[in-house]
Amino acid sequence: MEMNIRKQNGLTLIGFVIVLSIVLLFAYAGMRLIPMYLEYYALIQAMEKLEDDPMAKSMAPYKIKQSIQMSLWASYASGNIKDEHIRISKKSEGINVRVVYEVRKDFLGNVDLIGSFDRTVVLR
Repeated sequence: MEMNIRKQNGLTLIGFVIVLSIVLLFAYAGMRLIPMYLEYYALIQAMEKLEDDPMAKSMAPYKIKQSIQMSLWASYASGNIKDEHIRISKKSEGINVRVVYEVRKDFLGNVDLIGSFDRTVVLR
């Protein structure tokens, strides 16, 4: 008597569910992280624009903050960067403009995603 053994080709249903859940988890994480990095990219562009401006060194600190905030507003950044996150100090090489902020997003249950961002430019 000969036994016919059937081989499994491809994923089983349980394997498919596991792979699908992992893909969905990474897609959800991407949907939570991408807006944070788009906002940071808008900040980088605003600060580089300020750094390239020859009149920026003679601006008052509130005008520098206002310039950064207006550039962020024009690029539809979500508003996580506030005036208190922009630190302006005079150094011997020029004016340091540093933006330090943190974004916390809910992820799953009591697990949060935290983005900590820090960017500095020197106005010469």
